[in-house]
Amino acid sequence: MRCVIRNGIIVDGTGRKPFRGDVEMEGGVIRSVTRREGGQSGEDISPDNRTAGGEGKGGARIIDAGGAFVTPGFIDIHRHGDWLALTSGDDELLNRQGITSVVNGNCGLSAAPQGGPHEGETEHFLRSIVGAKPAGSRTRGHELTRRELAGSLRRRKDGAGTDAVLPGEDPAYSMQAYMAALRRARRSVNTGMLIGGGTIRASVAGYGGGVLTSREEELIREKFRESLAAGALGVSLGLGYAPEFAYDEDGLVRVLEPVRGSGIPLAVHIRTEGDGADEAVAEMIRVARRLEVPLHLSHMKCIGKHNFRVTCAKELRMIRDAREGGMDISMDAYPYVTGSTQLVHLIPPGFQAEGTEALLKGLADPAFRRRVTEALKESSDTFENIVELAGFDNIAATGFVSETFRPYEGWPIDAVARDLKRDPYETLYDILLEEKCEPAMLDRYGCEEDMIDFLGDESCSLISDAIYPEGGRRHPRVYDAFPRFLIRYVRDREIFTIEEAVRKMTSLPASVYHLDRGVLAEGKPADICVFRLENLRSDADFSHPDRMCRGFDYVFTAGEAAVAGDRWRNTGTGSVL
Repeated sequence: MRCVIRNGIIVDGTGRKPFRGDVEMEGGVIRSVTRREGGQSGEDISPDNRTAGGEGKGGARIIDAGGAFVTPGFIDIHRHGDWLALTSGDDELLNRQGITSVVNGNCGLSAAPQGGPHEGETEHFLRSIVGAKPAGSRTRGHELTRRELAGSLRRRKDGAGTDAVLPGEDPAYSMQAYMAALRRARRSVNTGMLIGGGTIRASVAGYGGGVLTSREEELIREKFRESLAAGALGVSLGLGYAPEFAYDEDGLVRVLEPVRGSGIPLAVHIRTEGDGADEAVAEMIRVARRLEVPLHLSHMKCIGKHNFRVTCAKELRMIRDAREGGMDISMDAYPYVTGSTQLVHLIPPGFQAEGTEALLKGLADPAFRRRVTEALKESSDTFENIVELAGFDNIAATGFVSETFRPYEGWPIDAVARDLKRDPYETLYDILLEEKCEPAMLDRYGCEEDMIDFLGDESCSLISDAIYPEGGRRHPRVYDAFPRFLIRYVRDREIFTIEEAVRKMTSLPASVYHLDRGVLAEGKPADICVFRLENLRSDADFSHPDRMCRGFDYVFTAGEAAVAGDRWRNTGTGSVL
């Protein structure tokens, strides 16, 4: 059905000044964007100050925006909702904050491809980031007929590929199987996937930190090729995590050879975001130049008080110099100075070099604990020592399952230690040992001025970096990163203009992965938001992170209203990117 949004203030996603106009859509596509003569940007032209709907000539649906902003649907290119995507499990919280497209599989931690002898260990490692694999996700309830099965096997043999998942094949096993499951999910959100370099390395060699054999390197390259052929948008790396911390620069270039000169971007969680972060950025600039590929730097931040207002400036200079030198380089950031990741990330990588089982055995040994404590009490520019940079009073653990620690859900570690009358270092090790290294954490690490400087760069997209720890308390950015940016930094503090902010949430992130969306223009997908800044409200906080955003009049995915007046429905019109 044809739908016309009239009397809106069009913010088209390009960064151009807003203008008053109409948007017409039909068949999931924008048919026209028309500028209206007269009136000023932001003028309220609705007599009752509300978005209204009605019927027009020829059966077209007419929506009177009444001076509300009309923008492209927001695009979050950094989430960790890999498993929830297969069950539409986070569609509502995405749409309710204006998000119509997401990219999962970030930080080297994609849910697929896990297949191989280390699959169990990989699934265990990923639980604090992407949660647990959906029950019954092997075939998603789809039984193939004998004819379908024969055709599927034949197409694979011929190398043509297939969307069908064979009986018993797990979407974690390969990117092809995962993408096939994603195509059947029928979401109200467009969804893309990155190949996690850490997951691929773990599937081949586990989480040990040793030097890879030439055969292991070739197996990793083969998995990259297979995953790219299956439709992944790019490659993500997590050099601050096991097992990718074990790569040196040359080793990283060798395994990434399949992307050389391809235009396929590397999205990188750099080796450290604390001391030595500037060298970590420089390392990835060198790697991307050697491979002749675009570089995208994930969730930029500076951890540790002595790095505030210093390291950020160094990194921005390097990035801008690289861009002026002709390099395709970009970055992203989220609008918080509290992060969220795996609690085991506090342990120096060297002590994780033999994998999770060996680490758990070590944490039961007092002598091993003493060595870890000595390392954590020292500054380091080779790993991200969050304990030293942020302090136990700024690190809270979440996702407990044991009777011992469940009462301390969301408590700072120093508070848990005081309550148990234990040393905070020993408390950390007790938690990891009892909980089998599975909890997540929230860590307050940074300074808001640095965050604003990163977001102010012309190449910086807004993201959420939302993680979904199994059974744990989520970070409020899962529910409100995009409205928080609009409310706090556009409406209330006026640090960014509406056109700057919308570009950072639409066309700019779309450009990172060459997505043909993010702009209000003829022929583009009809992913559209209608809202007034003054009506947006987000009550999500660290005590109640799961409160939905309110205030979006409409959120359309492929021309169908997923949100209308804060009421959500799964349109099933989301596509696989």
